[in-house]
Amino acid sequence: MNSVRLPDGARLATYLDGSAHAPVTAVLVHGLSVTADLWRSHVPLLAGEGIRVVRYDQRAHGRSTRGTAALSLDQLADDLTHLLQATVPRGPLLLAGHSMGAMTLMRLVARHRELAPRIRGLLLISPPYGGISTRTGTGPAQSLLTLSRNLLASACTHTPRLLDATRRRLPTTSRWALRSDHTHPASDRLPLSCRKGLHATATSDIAALWHDLAGQQPDPNPLQQLGDRVHLLAGRLDAHIPPEQTRRLAALLPDAQLEIVPDATHSLPLRHAQLVTDRITRCAAPLFTSSKETAKRSRFSPNASRTLLPPPAQPQESLERPAASSL
Repeated sequence: MNSVRLPDGARLATYLDGSAHAPVTAVLVHGLSVTADLWRSHVPLLAGEGIRVVRYDQRAHGRSTRGTAALSLDQLADDLTHLLQATVPRGPLLLAGHSMGAMTLMRLVARHRELAPRIRGLLLISPPYGGISTRTGTGPAQSLLTLSRNLLASACTHTPRLLDATRRRLPTTSRWALRSDHTHPASDRLPLSCRKGLHATATSDIAALWHDLAGQQPDPNPLQQLGDRVHLLAGRLDAHIPPEQTRRLAALLPDAQLEIVPDATHSLPLRHAQLVTDRITRCAAPLFTSSKETAKRSRFSPNASRTLLPPPAQPQESLERPAASSL
């Protein structure tokens, strides 16, 4: 594990895999309440393709510390800029983010447009249209989930100290446990498990981050400038960020590729690691110039005949297009 120090004193736990001389670096950004462990299955797949991998625990998540800055999407994007300066100061980038991580990348592109020429591919997985919401859809199951999220958001906002006291008594196996004495020894090379993402996050910070993310509005202009380098990926069974939100975002990005995975939920990166890896590596194929490497990676070309989605044992809802496809 490496540590990147930020101007306000926070430290981002950072995990590097692959050669620093690789022709391209993939930077993987996790979402709210999890850790860099989200990408554990992707690392060997990407490194096996000659791609360097950088992943990290976002501020106040996992082994990363809180710092003194306010928790906001702007801050998360600026954190990532410092991380890039420290770990990948030059060279082509492949950026992939899930949920809040996708929002972090969208804000990064908007706030730091000087990075655009370096971005060879931008994979946004389960990106919400605008801000996140407690409302997840229609139907009894979705209504129950919405109610539970409303109650949780209200409790985090109005009784944070009481919840913190309760969280400190929870076993470390609980995803909601709080460890005020949480340390980040340099000898720990691996990220904490996904379920321990919030162990370093006080309840008031969870509430602040949630309210900031909920208040976001879509800004398609920076993404439009990346054209067909943007790839949107969503699960048709996602109850947390329904695919309709991703479709609405895609409607604003006529050159982006949109793909709905029929049997995927919000845990798409975990359950479909090979598919996600394929979508990242196809952007890297032109960067491998030798004939041997080009031949090896030709299966990731957009025109390749290889089927990367699950075999058509059930109806497919893969929408890869320029904008002419129906949403």
